[in-house]
Amino acid sequence: MRMKRPGVVAAVALMTTVLVEGVAFAAPDDREQCAASAEHAQQLRDEGKYRRAREQMLVCARDVCPGPIKSDCGKWLTELDRDAPTVVFGARDNKGSDVLDVKVSMDGAPIQERLDGKPVLVDSGEHTFKFESKEGAVKEERVLVRAAEKARPIIATFPSAADAIGDNNKGGGGTGDKGPTTGSTGEGSVVPALVVGGIGVLALGSFAIFGIGGKNAVDDLQKCKPNCAEADVDSARTKLIIADISLGVGVVALGVAAYMFFSRPTIDTSKVQTAGQTKKKDWLRIDGGPIAGGGYAGIGGSF
Repeated sequence: MRMKRPGVVAAVALMTTVLVEGVAFAAPDDREQCAASAEHAQQLRDEGKYRRAREQMLVCARDVCPGPIKSDCGKWLTELDRDAPTVVFGARDNKGSDVLDVKVSMDGAPIQERLDGKPVLVDSGEHTFKFESKEGAVKEERVLVRAAEKARPIIATFPSAADAIGDNNKGGGGTGDKGPTTGSTGEGSVVPALVVGGIGVLALGSFAIFGIGGKNAVDDLQKCKPNCAEADVDSARTKLIIADISLGVGVVALGVAAYMFFSRPTIDTSKVQTAGQTKKKDWLRIDGGPIAGGGYAGIGGSF
């Protein structure tokens, strides 16, 4: 018994040293922080806030924390890494090439400074991921992340530099593709204006013909008055009425043609009709004729 006493004393001394060092190592402030982190981690985990919960679990799983707390937090950390969703961010241009120099934020908070293809732990629920390229292009993706989803790809597609310039020139909203256009300026067709203008020119020609004919007929009537035939008087009157109507139609038609030419609309090339599609035919209507004491004229059209 006396020979074994030194061994027992040494063992007791060793255990006492370990206990004293353990107590000294876990200072009161550390123990309080470990306990608070463990409690907060459970609450965040239950609310689905996995990123913040993991941060707290890493705090309470440190070696400075008391054994039971450290053990529980280590187990929770393993379970969280198993159950929390992860996503993999990516970005491409419209040709399918990868874009790497992109920053990503989740709901306004930075989450990745540059794409690296690694899975990122996120909270479950609805999120808005914002992608920003080094050129300043911005794309947003609204995503519903489900619990336990792993390595879900979230890809943003940026327009190429050429497309971005094309969109700016168009005022935005396009993809840079060129479609068929009418004229190099993209303005509407001048054909309707030319048609109406041609009618105006013909009407002025009619005015000249019937005006001259009517004036000659009136000159002839001066020779036979007051015994001129009624038919000759009616013929001269009809020619003068037609000349007046032609003059009115010509002036109106030329005015309408000028207005149509200078105010023709800009064509939206994305809506230009393709071959084989039916199109409403252009039409133009001009009415005119003599009435008692004068004449009338009207012009109308649809283009």
